[in-house]
Amino acid sequence: MFNSSVPKEDSRDLRATLLATAIDMLAEPQAVAVPSLRSIARACGVAPSAVYWHFPSEAELRSAVLDAEYTDMVDSIEHALEIGGPDTDPLEIAGDAYVSWGLAHPGAYQLLFESNDPIPETRADNGPRLQRRIVDLAAAVDPDDPFSAALLLWTVWHGLVSLRLHKTDWPWGLTPTQANTRLITALKHPAVD
Repeated sequence: MFNSSVPKEDSRDLRATLLATAIDMLAEPQAVAVPSLRSIARACGVAPSAVYWHFPSEAELRSAVLDAEYTDMVDSIEHALEIGGPDTDPLEIAGDAYVSWGLAHPGAYQLLFESNDPIPETRADNGPRLQRRIVDLAAAVDPDDPFSAALLLWTVWHGLVSLRLHKTDWPWGLTPTQANTRLITALKHPAVD
């Protein structure tokens, strides 16, 4: 049992120690978890053993979830690019599709991009496919270094999704689409000093 009677002169030191420990603990990335096998079984109305028949471990289920969600995201971006009109900038289409998917799938987005989990093999296949596509599109902005342009785009797109998911009360002023349009315009027409 814990002793709750801390002498008054020690309470400030304990407060400082508690605060410092909490800050130290926040320095480590926090886990974003797939629901447990038992909770999934309960939601499906089946016995836990039925889940284990298909997914022998939570790691295998997690990997399958990551694979499915990442594939869905990549496919939705590709689909948006395929149906985009000839007068629409492909970078704007890709960015809008990326941001829209992330905002529509907040838990999956966090699991994919806000955790430090290893990349499953099938997601590793889709990762380069998406990366190559965005690098190819970014070549229109920076033909000399399209990878850096693509990385900048992804960083901002990720920020648009992550901040809007976590800071819902902020007065954003711009819709995600407006923000993406301004980003692409700024990249294509940088201010000259």
